[in-house]
Amino acid sequence: MSELEPGRQADSPQAALAGAKVAAPTAPDAGEPAQAVLLAAYGACRSIDDVPQLYEHIMRGRCSPDALAQGVSRYRQTAACDPLYAVTARQAEAMSQRLGQLCSAPVPVYIGYKHSPSFVSEAVRQAAADGISRLALLHLSPFSAGTGMYMHEAARAADGADAPIRVTAVANWQEHPAFIRLLARRLRDAYRWLPAASLPSARVIFTVHSKPGLPSAHTAFIAQYCRLARLIAEEAEIGRWDIAYRSGMPAPQRWLGPDVKDVIRQAAGHGCQAVVLCELTSLTDNVEVYHDLGEDAKRQAEACGIQFVRTEPVNDAWDFIEFISDIVSRHLLAGQYSA
Repeated sequence: MSELEPGRQADSPQAALAGAKVAAPTAPDAGEPAQAVLLAAYGACRSIDDVPQLYEHIMRGRCSPDALAQGVSRYRQTAACDPLYAVTARQAEAMSQRLGQLCSAPVPVYIGYKHSPSFVSEAVRQAAADGISRLALLHLSPFSAGTGMYMHEAARAADGADAPIRVTAVANWQEHPAFIRLLARRLRDAYRWLPAASLPSARVIFTVHSKPGLPSAHTAFIAQYCRLARLIAEEAEIGRWDIAYRSGMPAPQRWLGPDVKDVIRQAAGHGCQAVVLCELTSLTDNVEVYHDLGEDAKRQAEACGIQFVRTEPVNDAWDFIEFISDIVSRHLLAGQYSA
């Protein structure tokens, strides 16, 4: 059984610094390379002052003043620090502690972002400088498409590092029965929260971040999405469910659909009295999901006169940390590294 406690916080502010290792690696023994984990994420802000820089990087310097102001406003509306930054730091610390137990040796966990410091490339170079020669990259999303993006950056940084370091991806864990069970548990909890009178017609709507282009360009992603949604619904014993997308751009641009707000309207039009939204792209709280679902989708449900609830993200909950640490430890102990 895990020794982690639900909602466990990081013990020191220093451990929460992005890109910094959360457990100091010991000097590697001769012939025994030091191992570590790189926790890769999209982008996060330590301070509200960092938000413009994040948006500028995402938009490659082409972010208008209005868009920047809107981005800052979204972060302010949450009335809290950026959850992605805070939770990712706690995930890294908790994983490092649990991996140390499972591997019987210290396992540092580094944090690297795509669009904010410390970047993935910086984290890889830091790991190499710290004497790490084997680095397992973990992207906390159940969809394999995003992992390749981070692996490309990590591999390029590894090639240019001053010390030799090999990087591989921890993959193919999204359909593990333990992962399906912990998501289904959260779905059941949200479903049971609804008023009893609304349950006979309630529907679950799974959501993911949309992608630009036609469905024919994303067949593997769509198939993976539909299969994951079905596995969770079956485990939760939910019979009425749909899939939807969020964050797509308006016409005439083509993005994957249907949009979640359209699905909510359709459900209400067919007599549905409540919807449960279950986000699958993001396993960690973040401002984008808060805006898309906690604000926009919620307003749509209220306008339709129906009940609305969202499932909790896994964040740094003990059951998720226990699960993902077990997956990573097996990867490390098996020595699954490619040159």
